[in-house]
Amino acid sequence: MSVRIRQATLDDITGILDVEEEVWPIELRATEEQFRSRIKTFPEGTIVSLIDGTIVGVVATQIVYSKDLDHSALTWDEITDGGLIKKTHKPDGDILYGVDLSVSPFGANSASLLLQEVGRIAIRHKLKGGMLGARIPRYHKYSERMNAQDYVNFKRGERLLDPELVFYTRLGLEIIRVLPNYIKDPDSRDYGVLLGWKNPFFGKPFPQLSSWLFRIK
Repeated sequence: MSVRIRQATLDDITGILDVEEEVWPIELRATEEQFRSRIKTFPEGTIVSLIDGTIVGVVATQIVYSKDLDHSALTWDEITDGGLIKKTHKPDGDILYGVDLSVSPFGANSASLLLQEVGRIAIRHKLKGGMLGARIPRYHKYSERMNAQDYVNFKRGERLLDPELVFYTRLGLEIIRVLPNYIKDPDSRDYGVLLGWKNPFFGKPFPQLSSWLFRIK
């Protein structure tokens, strides 16, 4: 099955919401209002993946100032304008920030392709790189035995404990710091983890955008 990646339009919202419903519990799903606002505010920043014409994944981004991410009390609501991005998207910013990544199990292989496209957006806009706040959805199983920082750092062999961190670090993102009270998510005990990717072409001539922007280890 081939996967098609393209910029989202307002006509895609029904399909996007179907993916949100499939992937997230109701309290963590993005709404129609949020996706309409994201697409209208930064059309290039919302990307969908499709298999046989059906939307199976979506990633939403915005451009922000890196200085606005440099404090310990960072929350998802604060940095994304409650998911709307109207007030937080800064076209003259220097970092592409991940607002939402949702991929159906049927289209799981498209997640890395969506993030490759995010890398291309950062390069086209000549940004320093990209950042996002990841969930740590298995932390609730370990929270009585270790604090969040120890959980994030702990490895079994060469593998981190949390599947989200495994996914992002395999794609070349680096763990920056733990974010207490980042998002209301019982499984993560409300923690997030700030991850980042440096644009290797920042400050250099505009490159040809090849497919190796994220290297799976």
